[in-house]
Amino acid sequence: MNKYHFIFLTWLLPLYFLFQGGYQVLSYFGVQSTYSTGESYVASVTDFDVKQIAAQTNGYVVLNFTTADGEIIEQQLGLPVQFAQVIMDSEVIPIRYSKSSFSPIVMMPIYELQRNVIRVNIGVTFFGFLATLLVSLYASRFALRRIRDGEEMLEIEMMEEYD
Repeated sequence: MNKYHFIFLTWLLPLYFLFQGGYQVLSYFGVQSTYSTGESYVASVTDFDVKQIAAQTNGYVVLNFTTADGEIIEQQLGLPVQFAQVIMDSEVIPIRYSKSSFSPIVMMPIYELQRNVIRVNIGVTFFGFLATLLVSLYASRFALRRIRDGEEMLEIEMMEEYD
């Protein structure tokens, strides 16, 4: 096997961005679906933590509420720092809940911010997909040319110096 066959692994990058973009689109529509068709509840915050590791700050919140059917739901949700700042001092949070949605719980105070963050993520993954797609196309063309034609042989000649 030729070493240039490994260049075709660059196609894993656009596939990764395509997968991430699909996940973000599903999240966006899941959040919108839960917001528009979900049932309204007031959830109590049972645990809240924000951690800062190096330059990253994130955390989680544990919400507890009882549905209309009497089912007790306790769910831990990850929080980027932007979301945590909004709900940091809240003991109860109004939420929307839809069990069948891709994003079953939407916290009402951060709904607009969450939608905006997901939109930015979709844009970033789209540009990442396009960039890695172009890189993969050019890399594949290069690899195919090298596999078909072989490597260029460089000939180095020593030249004498004349005074």
